[in-house]
Amino acid sequence: MMSSKRPSQRPLAILPLLVLACGTGCVNPEGGGKVAGTLGVPGCWTGPFDLKPDFFGAYYHRDNLQLRFQRGSDNQNFSDGVSMHVSDVAKIRASLYGQPLKVGLPPEVTPPNVPIEPRASPPRVSFALYMQSSCKAQTVALYAVEEVTVTSDGSCNADPIPEANPEDGCKGTQAAGVGSGRSLATFHSLYNGDDQASAKDRRIKGCFDIYLADPREAASDGKGPAPLCRGHVRGTFDYFFERGRPAQPFP
Repeated sequence: MMSSKRPSQRPLAILPLLVLACGTGCVNPEGGGKVAGTLGVPGCWTGPFDLKPDFFGAYYHRDNLQLRFQRGSDNQNFSDGVSMHVSDVAKIRASLYGQPLKVGLPPEVTPPNVPIEPRASPPRVSFALYMQSSCKAQTVALYAVEEVTVTSDGSCNADPIPEANPEDGCKGTQAAGVGSGRSLATFHSLYNGDDQASAKDRRIKGCFDIYLADPREAASDGKGPAPLCRGHVRGTFDYFFERGRPAQPFP
């Protein structure tokens, strides 16, 4: 793993959201979705951003669902896309559909020098935006943390989700502007790994309102201000799980 003498550039101890190891069961279905907003990535991207994904994947394992929305079906190391991890799928399916859920880093992932501590209610959803195609000169990944420090420079503005349904629960009709700094996701349907499920139970549908940051910019003692906001994106997704050939890391 790469290392650097500059504290602000040190890698996280674990990067589970960046690498989606597609084994048996990884899929490449057709579907629909949007990921758009505003980013402020030094040396790479400043201003409006629209992923325009056309690849939608899902991988289920032991009550966890890994989602991937990407522009093109190339390997993640050469693409722009979103990786979204959902835990407690059974619980969400049973009683949490339609309810905004907080999004943040998994409890076992912390910035450098910040100890791992037990948490009563860790986020069920994790989210990462990777820009390996647009930012070829550097490795760029931004993560949803539970709260960011919002500035007035415009990098945390986000346009309303195009064609969003107000019932989705992700503020699709809210006017653009700086918001709360706290990330949320709402699900209306999730696949639970049952290959014999009906089309209804193979549907994956939801929306999100995400504030992005580089967790390495958080205070090393874990007690300082939240990391600086590096982007704000909103999105929707709606597609069906289809068993297919696993995505291959090499041609």
